[in-house]
Amino acid sequence: MLDQIDLLSIAKPYLKDLSEKTGETVHLVEREEINAIYIDKVENSANAIRLVSKIGKSIPLYCSGVGKAMLSGMDENTVKKIWEKSRIIALTEHTITDYDVFVKELEQIRTRGYAIDDEENEIGVRCVAVSLPNPKGGKPLYALSISAPGIRMSKERIKELADMIQNTREEILKAWR
Repeated sequence: MLDQIDLLSIAKPYLKDLSEKTGETVHLVEREEINAIYIDKVENSANAIRLVSKIGKSIPLYCSGVGKAMLSGMDENTVKKIWEKSRIIALTEHTITDYDVFVKELEQIRTRGYAIDDEENEIGVRCVAVSLPNPKGGKPLYALSISAPGIRMSKERIKELADMIQNTREEILKAWR
């Protein structure tokens, strides 16, 4: 609990800054078994389109950018256990429901350094996410994301946002240690 309070107070200015720079909604989540729980959210008021995410709401790890970002930092046995405990259903036509495809997705995330939710959890919403490894070691418990309507998330924009969120992750990790 103390780690969460510390992280929230440390991360808040970085989340605000990222939201201002990108013009998009930024989330901070904490892993709770097979789900991610929204623990902070910064919306950019300049955009007319709002997302329905709420602090305290949970989303499955297997079909969210934040979840996949955290899972990509875990060993194969842990990933398999979380997959088996999860109720794997296609929330949208883009949701990955095949374990072998999912494992390949995690490999891509490890290679490029960030996860993408390409309308897997909700039609019309894309996000770019990175995990925040606990500075004390262990499995990733936190992640942050930039979420936006799909119409504002071209491949070029995703790459731009990925660079920005990776820089923000590094700034948060330096301050959190």
